[in-house]
Amino acid sequence: MDGKLRILMQSENLTASRLAEILEVKPAAISHLLSGRNKPSFELLCKIVNRFPQINPYWLLGDAEEMYNTNGQIASANTQVPTSDSLFDQPSVAAEKSDNSNIANFAQILTNPESSCSDIEKIIVVYRDRTFEELRPKK
Repeated sequence: MDGKLRILMQSENLTASRLAEILEVKPAAISHLLSGRNKPSFELLCKIVNRFPQINPYWLLGDAEEMYNTNGQIASANTQVPTSDSLFDQPSVAAEKSDNSNIANFAQILTNPESSCSDIEKIIVVYRDRTFEELRPKK
């Protein structure tokens, strides 16, 4: 990652301190990444993708050869990668109601012996209180 970060900085004509300012991180964080001392956090990777929408995230994170998005595939300003610290942030009430009805639909499909769920092994529902429920199709 440190090599790609250097390439990004060169290509965008940025110093380490300017990159830190753009990403809203401490300059030491960028210094540690460039020296190879630290690996980038998920949050930092999301910030890079969000602040540099012209950069191909597959190049940044993987093996894609093209550094820049091609064919106008630049992410729009309102399409952002979430940078939340938690996978379990509080959903909106509408989303929660929709999710609960989806769970009920899955439960109904799984418990109905006439449904064709041969490819489904199990569905795990995790609740806010950190309890969970496994739903398995009836055979």
